[in-house]
Amino acid sequence: MWKWLKQRFGPQPVATPTDTAPSTTVPDTAAAGPASEPDPLASLLPFVIRPLDAGDIDGLMTVFRDAIQVTAANDYDQQQRDAWSQAHDTHSLADLLGQGEVMVAEWEEKPVGFAQRQDSHINMVFVHPQASGLGIATLLCQHLEDSARVAGIATLTTHASLTAHDFFTYMGFVSEHREEVQRGGIALPRHFMRKSLQ
Repeated sequence: MWKWLKQRFGPQPVATPTDTAPSTTVPDTAAAGPASEPDPLASLLPFVIRPLDAGDIDGLMTVFRDAIQVTAANDYDQQQRDAWSQAHDTHSLADLLGQGEVMVAEWEEKPVGFAQRQDSHINMVFVHPQASGLGIATLLCQHLEDSARVAGIATLTTHASLTAHDFFTYMGFVSEHREEVQRGGIALPRHFMRKSLQ
């Protein structure tokens, strides 16, 4: 539906840092990848940002796996993407998302993206590849940043995947160092990034 709307009423967004899918920490963190200019059509499109609901987990599992397998394909090989996408099943994802604050982007009554903050850490940001380029990851992160400010948090950190690095840079995060995380015995490179909220 959104592809048709974008083709019918507006140009495709120009690729610059804004959003897509795999971002933050390689499996346990975000997935928001190459970003694109916010689409002016996005404000007319029927997606909503809301808190996590118990019935979202199956849909978020699909978002998580598809974002990794499709959006991260230019930065991680198949073995790495398989190890990353299999790091969670529905039970472990539900347990993880039961911690901290989780916001969900819903489109036509289906989740197409989500983001999680645990205290001062942005732990996950994933947007389904078919919903990328509409500013969804940006809106999710802005919500988490706003709630962090309200909570008196002065600095946010994240472990950004290679795919999400440019997105987080666009959002004002600075890479402090590159690191690796192991998933199923497979090394996944990522960036530790930080942003001041003051």
